[in-house]
Amino acid sequence: MVKLGDIRIMEMLEPEFFGGVLNHNIVIKEGGPSGGLLMIDTGLPGYLDAIENHLKAWGFSVEDISDIVITHWHHDHSGNASEIRRISKAKVYAHVNEIDFLRSPSKYDLSYDDVKDFMQISKQQFESTAKRINELKYESVYVDFPLKGGEVISKFKVIYVPGHTRGHIALFDGSYLITGDAVRGVNGVPSPPLRFFSWDYRLALESYNKLISLPYSVLVPYHGEVIYRW
Repeated sequence: MVKLGDIRIMEMLEPEFFGGVLNHNIVIKEGGPSGGLLMIDTGLPGYLDAIENHLKAWGFSVEDISDIVITHWHHDHSGNASEIRRISKAKVYAHVNEIDFLRSPSKYDLSYDDVKDFMQISKQQFESTAKRINELKYESVYVDFPLKGGEVISKFKVIYVPGHTRGHIALFDGSYLITGDAVRGVNGVPSPPLRFFSWDYRLALESYNKLISLPYSVLVPYHGEVIYRW
């Protein structure tokens, strides 16, 4: 976990993701619209204890989370939103195009042929991960504030960046750019989202190029390394 300016990043790890370990960067910012902590994405289902431990290390608790922004419906972003909302009465924000998926998450339509060359994995590793992620479940998420893009949440402007999913959003305050899965951080370099996890890859690439053209100082992807431009 790390503190950068007025944001904090708690890193969660997902083992056995297509033969490797995938990190998840959950962002916390003090001064949410409802007065407590603003949380951007919530991690995989079952990670609430790990989230609580990170918060305690910073002198906070789950009860201090007053606002939750979900960049998109995928399980590793929305998995603990409803449980946190129930504990802390946090308000939930997400794009209008994600609402149906947050209420009833879809399965991931993956094929070994699409994944094998990029990930360099065996069919057994593919099948193990595909089975695990398609068995993930989270409680339906109720959205208090549907977004369209252009709104401002705790100095972050909401940017509509469809492609990875229909209603993916990013957040930008003029310095810090929180990208969800619209940008990955690979070896300190921005990279596009994974094609085989994207709803519309053409749109995903357009959104990716839009984001990396912004005058950010720090780019925080959900997966990979934080990227600095200074």
